[in-house]
Amino acid sequence: MELKGKKIFVGGLGVSGTALCQVLVNLGAKVVAYDKRDETALKEVLERLEGLPLEIRLGDFRKEFLEGIELVVLSPGIPLDSEIAKTAEEMGLEIIGEVELAYRLSKAPIYAITGTNGKTTTTSLLGEMLKNAGRKVYVAGNIGYPLIYAALEAMPHDYIVAEISSFQLETIKEFRPRISCIINITPDHLDRHKTFENYVRIKGRIFENQKEEDYVVLNCDDTVVWNLKEKARAKVFPFSRKKVLKYGAYVKGDFLYIENKKVIKVEEIYIPGEHNLENALAASSIAYLSGIDVEVISTTLKTFKGVEHRIEFVAEIEGIRFYNDSKGTNPDASIKAIQALKTPIVLIAGGYDKGSSFEEFVKAFDKRVKKLILMGQTAEKIKEAALLKGYPEEDIFLVNSMEQAVNKAFEVAEKGDSVLLSPACASWDMFKNFEERGNAFKKAVLGLRR
Repeated sequence: MELKGKKIFVGGLGVSGTALCQVLVNLGAKVVAYDKRDETALKEVLERLEGLPLEIRLGDFRKEFLEGIELVVLSPGIPLDSEIAKTAEEMGLEIIGEVELAYRLSKAPIYAITGTNGKTTTTSLLGEMLKNAGRKVYVAGNIGYPLIYAALEAMPHDYIVAEISSFQLETIKEFRPRISCIINITPDHLDRHKTFENYVRIKGRIFENQKEEDYVVLNCDDTVVWNLKEKARAKVFPFSRKKVLKYGAYVKGDFLYIENKKVIKVEEIYIPGEHNLENALAASSIAYLSGIDVEVISTTLKTFKGVEHRIEFVAEIEGIRFYNDSKGTNPDASIKAIQALKTPIVLIAGGYDKGSSFEEFVKAFDKRVKKLILMGQTAEKIKEAALLKGYPEEDIFLVNSMEQAVNKAFEVAEKGDSVLLSPACASWDMFKNFEERGNAFKKAVLGLRR
């Protein structure tokens, strides 16, 4: 793809937008970078871009920003029904995102993973399996490291493992991973995608350009995911933790199998919980299809300790264990975290409202959650759902900050309990991202030791 001399509009100066600006300038493009935020909010970003030969436009979007533009590259945070996208479309401009651009520039094969929950764990786990097999691998995408960087750095014999979100899938055109995977699909981001059906359709786009020689790994326990197989041109490789399969990856008795080959005893998988067994099956399937030995897959499953902010053990204080699950950004993810812990739970939840229902979330408390501490935009909404399900009002506490939440949790918890931060919501009402939220939790927990 020839970019030298081309005038390109980059919409949004988050992590991927900033990376796009740096890469496009280095490739000789004339870049116009835009963000609706002001200079104060973008201070750190503007410092990183200082000295680069590009035009920067801030504040309210104006049509004139697109004058002379030949290609529009949007950050995942900018939806296709935004004023920018609609104006670009009216002007006949091609609109793509970072994932599409990275694919067009990449020499290395891309293994792409999506799903409502488990993407980061599965992506990280697969990356470890490939590394342990002696392959050079770049773990990138929605996980944090920009895919555009990986695409330029990776050589043809290297591997790119990419976590792909629904926001990123909205703007693909030719994107064709060598192996794709959908772990699960439950309602999420309905504030952006409007309907669950539309969200499912967008998730399914991950394999829409694959061909017969490619593979798509699908969870056949998830009816929504499994129904997408009818649209696949690639070879479908199923996985299941609930039934024995004639073909694919599955659990039989106490063991995980891939194509009738015994891989590992389930209890030897280091990361706990049924949801992590699902992630292990997904990552093992992709690794196996890429030629990794079963022994390497087994060893990695025994040693991989999980990812930060996903049921991450923080500390034990006075017999109370604290877990950071800030990556639980939707009800289904938090349900899985609650089910993974075997002790009584003091739960800290609440955050930005993405339009989710909390009925199933509250139902999952099932006498496991003894106290409920709520914060953020959805605090009252979750409280109302809990009360409707008969949860005792005297066991619900509303707080205004993470420090208050942790202090209250420590106050009401007893020896043998677990304090779990698993918000079931996004973080954007109080924090920049789930990482900042998780770090605030950890700081508050460690502050209890003083």
